[in-house]
Amino acid sequence: MIRLLRCLSSRRLLQKERELRQASGRVTVSIARYKDMSREIQEEIGRNRFARYLVYDRGDQDVH
Repeated sequence: MIRLLRCLSSRRLLQKERELRQASGRVTVSIARYKDMSREIQEEIGRNRFARYLVYDRGDQDVH
C-alpha cells in the first residue's frame, strides 16, 4: 500500500513539474515576443517622427 502511494505521488509530482516547465516555457516565449514587438514599434516610431505624438501622451498638456 505504501509503495502504491509513493508511486502515485511520484507520478503526480512529475506531472506537476512537467506542467511547470511547460508554463515557464510559454511565459519565456511570451516575454520574448513582447520584447520583439516593443522593439519593432520603437523602430517604427523612430522612422515616422509624427507617430511619436500619436503613440505617447506627454501628460503635461492637460495640466491647468
